[in-house]
Amino acid sequence: MEEFDRKVATFLAMFSNAQPGVVRKVTPKDLSDPKNKAEVDEAKRNMLKLMAVGGLAALAGGGAVAGALQYLEPPMVGLPTYPRVQLLYDDGTPVVSTSYRYTYEELGQIIFDYPLTNEPNMLLNLKYPAPNGIGPNGTLVAFSAICQHLGCIPPYISYYPPGDCPTWNNNMGFIHCTCHGSTYNPYVSATANGGGAAIITGPTVLPIPQVILEEDSNHYVYAVRMIGPPVKGHFNTLVGGQGVSSSVKTSPPETPVQSCPT
Repeated sequence: MEEFDRKVATFLAMFSNAQPGVVRKVTPKDLSDPKNKAEVDEAKRNMLKLMAVGGLAALAGGGAVAGALQYLEPPMVGLPTYPRVQLLYDDGTPVVSTSYRYTYEELGQIIFDYPLTNEPNMLLNLKYPAPNGIGPNGTLVAFSAICQHLGCIPPYISYYPPGDCPTWNNNMGFIHCTCHGSTYNPYVSATANGGGAAIITGPTVLPIPQVILEEDSNHYVYAVRMIGPPVKGHFNTLVGGQGVSSSVKTSPPETPVQSCPT
């Protein structure tokens, strides 16, 4: 039981490590590596265990199990409306849409929290113009980094740029979750559920929510709201985090490895 508790705490810590305004470069998992495959399987098991505990808590009607789950989960907070949050690099300089530091060729992605902490999003500079994209070519976009299937987060869900998997999505790039295989198209806005990145393959039944970005006269970038279904794990995207993100930062790029969907 102690080992299970430790693993649950580690799993939940994946969400709580991101402080308000902190963005990090993450890398996807290469599932051809047995060690990485084992980590993905462990993430699946932990997710199912948490779901099972949640189900028991509901049946317990406020008993000991419900109390234990409440101890594990962070307190919920919310906002009445979406905040306007400027995106900043780790040196304090603004993200500028006309001179974004990262290109579509880079693997991995830049992650920032919005609108609350524990709600990571991908900041992507695509190769081609995309719905709601900003910048000189309409290629700078942002999407939730929480898979809409069972809530897997980076590095298990990541952006695959053009050239990585040429037979997928006309070699334009796509978002893929290695936990269970869901893929999303950042170039197509879903026609149902209020928008977001459209589904390419399941098992997800909901699109990935999109963060709407705006730029001012200096081309500084701001996150202003989200469209699409609620972020996975929330009845309402504005309720469920641990606080308000005030800025975003980046960490040094890593050398990633990844495998194409099968």
